[in-house]
Amino acid sequence: MTVIQIRHVIFTRVERAYSLNNSTGYQIVYQSLTLGKETVQIEKQLQCFGGGRQKNSRYQFFWTEKDQVVLAKSVPLIQPDPDVIDRAQRDAFLAHALVVSKEEFATVYNDPFAVFEAAENENLFAEDEEQLVSYLRGQEPVARLDVPLRRPDDGGGLLADWQPGDLLKLYQLGIQAPALSRQQRSLLLLAEDQDEIASLLNLMLLLIPPEFRPPCTFDTCVDGCSPSVGAFWAVGSSTSRSHPGFLPIRLVEQRLEVKGGDDGLLDPKALAYLA
Repeated sequence: MTVIQIRHVIFTRVERAYSLNNSTGYQIVYQSLTLGKETVQIEKQLQCFGGGRQKNSRYQFFWTEKDQVVLAKSVPLIQPDPDVIDRAQRDAFLAHALVVSKEEFATVYNDPFAVFEAAENENLFAEDEEQLVSYLRGQEPVARLDVPLRRPDDGGGLLADWQPGDLLKLYQLGIQAPALSRQQRSLLLLAEDQDEIASLLNLMLLLIPPEFRPPCTFDTCVDGCSPSVGAFWAVGSSTSRSHPGFLPIRLVEQRLEVKGGDDGLLDPKALAYLA
């Protein structure tokens, strides 16, 4: 177990009484005092989510220009509290981002899902109006988090039913994240159930060594959004995209189906040649 320092950004739609700038609509409603202009970049990544059209949570891992790690969870709000979120009770969403320094992140083996798990176990993420109001009007979110240190042999449940060949593919896809980034390409992970995409990414990050994890940024749900190719190492969706920079991989139970075959995609020499 390692203790890390965390800072917070909370983004959602609110009525005027809960706004930092006395306005209605989507906005940052809470941020740690020590955060500055980097919140503009964080807000840009958080602001597109399907809201009530989504059934599952979204997880994001990315870096700011100041080399800070951002780990965010977004949840849908169905018919939200009219006094807090929207008087018309239109479906909305609530995003809570944890901001961690590069150095602190390294102490937990650069493992985003270890931080997500720890935060969820502590009920740290704001996931409903009651918890949001508590953070805005009552006790502020904590600045320290105990994070368990995970190792590949801790992933017994995640590894169940996967074949060795597909596990090797997952490992190679993680190792090749820097090459994909240089090429301005992104993995497009396709599945009907967005939770399956989060579980797949969790397994991929657990398989690869800690020093290879920092470039493996992701957004588990881009449905209804227009993500820039190369902005994340991997994005999750229920539908395919036509842009050639997206490399589609469909998750079918515990198997990967790569459009057009995977020989070139999973060959490190081929990717190095293209980079």
